[in-house]
Amino acid sequence: MKNKPLWIWQNPNYPDFIYDTNKLSQQIQKVYKKQGEFEGSLKYLALEEKDSLFTKNLIDEIVYNSSIEGEILQRSSVRSSLRKQIDKLAELPSDRHTDNIVTIQRDLNSNYEPLTIKRLHYWHYELMVHSQYDSTQVTPGEFRRYDDMYIISGEGARRRVHYLAVPTNDINNHINKFLYYCNNSKDNPIIKSAIAHIWFAQIHPFGDGNGRLARSITNHILSKELGLDVKYFSISHMINNDLKNYAEILEDTNRLSKNPTMDLGNWILWHTSIIYNAVEFSIDVIDQTIAKTKFYDKIRDIKINANQAKAIDMLLKEKEPIINNSIYRMITATSQVTASRHLNDLVKKGILVPLQNHKGRSTAYRLNL
Repeated sequence: MKNKPLWIWQNPNYPDFIYDTNKLSQQIQKVYKKQGEFEGSLKYLALEEKDSLFTKNLIDEIVYNSSIEGEILQRSSVRSSLRKQIDKLAELPSDRHTDNIVTIQRDLNSNYEPLTIKRLHYWHYELMVHSQYDSTQVTPGEFRRYDDMYIISGEGARRRVHYLAVPTNDINNHINKFLYYCNNSKDNPIIKSAIAHIWFAQIHPFGDGNGRLARSITNHILSKELGLDVKYFSISHMINNDLKNYAEILEDTNRLSKNPTMDLGNWILWHTSIIYNAVEFSIDVIDQTIAKTKFYDKIRDIKINANQAKAIDMLLKEKEPIINNSIYRMITATSQVTASRHLNDLVKKGILVPLQNHKGRSTAYRLNL
């Protein structure tokens, strides 16, 4: 007796995915509207500020894409790798691994040639060759050569199988269908990016790095088909903020018992909400940048010291909604007496306003925007 099929790729109709476009249209329109708001906000930034936002989001995408898989990259090394490749500053300290990941990121963001097996192998090689990997399971730049590719969690009695990937002898067939879709489908780019993300994860062609490459392919499709501005926000950052739902919806969509019709609707809705959140987050960053610029323009001729500037910057970035003596001391390493003097000085100069319901020992202030 054959084992009962458990996974979506074991459906005889795979990969004839279904989804209800009508149910998705409202969420997709929300993304387009939010993208329009974003593009409007972006126009208010100076060139240097746009470059800063671009760099920040590239770093976020690289760092969080790895972080989702448990790999912690040093932001300083990623930043140096970016500057070495973009600004040609070869003397900056970085490591070969982050250099290679930046190479992948730049290729997927700006090289709009068709996706091919050769290109996937190149990305995988660059991703793995200078990382820590199990050489018995992974050959950088090559598809895996074993069938038992499980996604599991826990140990012993708590061990749980979340997914089993397609067998080795089917990888090329699945990948060719996948690549044809990526290169030729006329689906809405947001829907297309969501389908490509989960489809590549279902195939899981490599011994390691599949999740990172799936999210990279998502970025490539969005960058290629939605335009330059998609590079100013980070999908992986928002996925990292919702990892529990990410894992659950991937598993639920891939289990035949929960998804016998191969309906990707719920997955596409979740994925679309992630894109929306990424755009909205970048709008917030732009708004903070504009508010900071306007505020500093307003107080340009008022003399403040470095510690006071640090406190103002913290409030403008909304890391704290208010400030008090304790918070001021924490971020400036000053004494209680000095903190009080600095805060009172900012009140006298009209930069801070005391909060009416915070007096005595609980005295607190907000910016006088």
